[in-house]
Amino acid sequence: MRNLTPRRLTGWLILGTTAGMAIPLTLWWLRDPERFVSDLLGFSSDAATIPWGWAAATLVVIGYVLYTLWAVPFVRHHATRLSGLKLLAIPLALVTGTLEELLFRKFLMDGLDQLGAGAVLQVIGAAIAFGLAHSVWVVFSRDATIIVPVIAATTALGAALGATYLLSDRIALPVIVAHIVINLVIEPWLLLSAVNGMWRRSKRDLPASVSRR
Repeated sequence: MRNLTPRRLTGWLILGTTAGMAIPLTLWWLRDPERFVSDLLGFSSDAATIPWGWAAATLVVIGYVLYTLWAVPFVRHHATRLSGLKLLAIPLALVTGTLEELLFRKFLMDGLDQLGAGAVLQVIGAAIAFGLAHSVWVVFSRDATIIVPVIAATTALGAALGATYLLSDRIALPVIVAHIVINLVIEPWLLLSAVNGMWRRSKRDLPASVSRR
């Protein structure tokens, strides 16, 4: 692994993450396909009755994508580029967006609700858990300084998605779609920027060879 280029290492990370996260989704679907599609994912007629949820999801997508493009010039520099790595990131976006929203919104927030937690506590609790879970990025980057900005950004995103989930009457489809769209835009470049150390470079600091890294 040490001899892999940043792009190749990112490709292997994408493949491994996609495969690992696809396993629980597949098992849930096989166990009860109808419940998985309608109750968990939220594909039902009720999804058409939550305009505020869809509006909030749209704003979350726009806000977080714009923030990422501003905060990580490397992602902005590559955002419109197509490559094999970008194609690999499509199933990654579908799987991570779906699984993470089911875990942190559908399961965790609904679980907190059943325990009697109020709406604010549900949003905050799930957001903190979401942010802490993304501290795994330090493994990808091998740079401990990435932890604080990653946790801060993903906690804020988790809070926005949590509020959107409540506005959607606890139908997960809007937050799943929002998460998938965000990942489709910013990945694999955000992951690659962590692997190659470009995540904290300003635009003027990007080397001329950045497009090949």
